Amino acid sequence: MNRFALALFTGVALFAVPDASAQERAGVADVLSGMRNGGGWVEVPIAEGQGSFSTVRVPMMALTIAGCVNVWHGHSGTWAIEAREQVLGSVLRVEAKPGVGVPFEHDFGMQAQVDIDFRWSEARDTTLMLWVGLDLAGEGGESVCAPDYGDDGP
Repeated sequence: MNRFALALFTGVALFAVPDASAQERAGVADVLSGMRNGGGWVEVPIAEGQGSFSTVRVPMMALTIAGCVNVWHGHSGTWAIEAREQVLGSVLRVEAKPGVGVPFEHDFGMQAQVDIDFRWSEARDTTLMLWVGLDLAGEGGESVCAPDYGDDGP
C-alpha cells in the first residue's frame, strides 16, 4: 500500500471516531477529497482585505506534496498568503497575482493542521476564489497550476 492510500485509509478511520463533530468529519472529507482529486477550489471570505482559513487535523503519513496556488483570474490586485502548519511549526509565504500559478512543496509529518491568512492589496470585501492544485507524487509541474474550471467555472 502506498503512502497516499495509507493516509486515505487513516482518514476514513477518522470518520468513525464517535466524539468527532459532524463539521470536523466533513472538514476531513473535504481535505482528503481535494487531495485525491489533485486539488480543488477554495472559497475564502475576505473582509476589508483580509481573511483566513483553517483545516482540521488530518493524517498525512509523512507525505511530500508538491502543488500550486492560483488566484482566480477575475480578481484584482495582489494576494499575500501565509500558511502555518501547526503540527511541525513550518511556515510558507507566497505572493500571488490573479491567474498566475505559484508552485510550492512541503514535507508533512504524520499529521497536519494548516492555518492560512490572506491579505489583499485592496482593503475591500470579496470572496477569494483560490485554486490549490496538488501532486502527491511530489513532482509538481505545470499541470497542478492549471485550475479546473469545470462546466460552470470555479
